[in-house]
Amino acid sequence: MITARPARVFAVITEPDYITQWDYCRWVQNDGRLGGKLRKRDEEGRLFNGEIVIFDPPFRFGVVMPILVNMEEEDEGRFPVRFEYSIEAAENQSVLIMKADGFPTEELAARERNSWGGYFLEKLKKTAENN
Repeated sequence: MITARPARVFAVITEPDYITQWDYCRWVQNDGRLGGKLRKRDEEGRLFNGEIVIFDPPFRFGVVMPILVNMEEEDEGRFPVRFEYSIEAAENQSVLIMKADGFPTEELAARERNSWGGYFLEKLKKTAENN
C-alpha cells in the first residue's frame, strides 16, 4: 500500500522530476502520451529510449524499455521489456501492481525482480508519500 492517491502515484511513475528521485537515472524525458517516447539517461550516462504503450491516467501506464543484458558491459546488448503499472484506489491510499514481460532468460528476470522487489518499489513508495 502507498499512502497517496492514484493521481500522485501515477505522477511519480510518469513525471521526469519524480522519476529521477526513485529510478537509477539522472535525466528523464516523457512525451506523456500513447505512442510517445520515454527517454532516460542513467548514472553512467547511457541513454535508454522506450515507447509508451499504455497511457491511461491516473490508473495505468505501460512502456517498452530496453534493458541491458549485462549491467557492467553495455556491448553485450539490450533486450526489450514491457513494463505495466496498474494503480488501484483504496480510500486515501493506492495499490500499485507492476508487471514486466519479455525477459529472454530466467536469470535476467530474477535480476529485475530482485531490483524491483525491494529497492525501486520502496524508493517509489517513499517518493509518492513524501512529495
